[in-house]
Amino acid sequence: MDSPLLAGIYDLRQSLLQKSWTLNGHSSSALNTLFEEILSADFELDSIFYARGPGRFSALKMTHIFLHTLCLVKSYKLFSVSSFYFNSAAPIHAFANKYFIQENQGIALKDFGIKIAQEFVLPEVLNIDDFDTQNKPLYILPPV
Repeated sequence: MDSPLLAGIYDLRQSLLQKSWTLNGHSSSALNTLFEEILSADFELDSIFYARGPGRFSALKMTHIFLHTLCLVKSYKLFSVSSFYFNSAAPIHAFANKYFIQENQGIALKDFGIKIAQEFVLPEVLNIDDFDTQNKPLYILPPV
């Protein structure tokens, strides 16, 4: 029930989605496959926009390290937003039957007792004003 990695190329003059990808598998291999294709094509990148979490710890960590490194090497600008931006603020799977939810302008962990289907989507129009440069991952881990 893991969500696939979604990625898209946007023309930021109109903020419109131009091309999109859906990749299954571990974040490390999906990110490598994705950027191998993007960097070998004729796309002119100057910025990367991504979901900083909440979500699966290892996927967030891999995405954070990969994108920060890529932006340092390629001199891209990096912007991020909460993962809730890409799923209409629906619960996001954490582990077992527990999900991250937006609550009182914060994020809480809730046990729903059942698995909930996850649906993330790339918007047709990217509202860049919703993103910022506070690119610290939202690691929300329960006490061990």
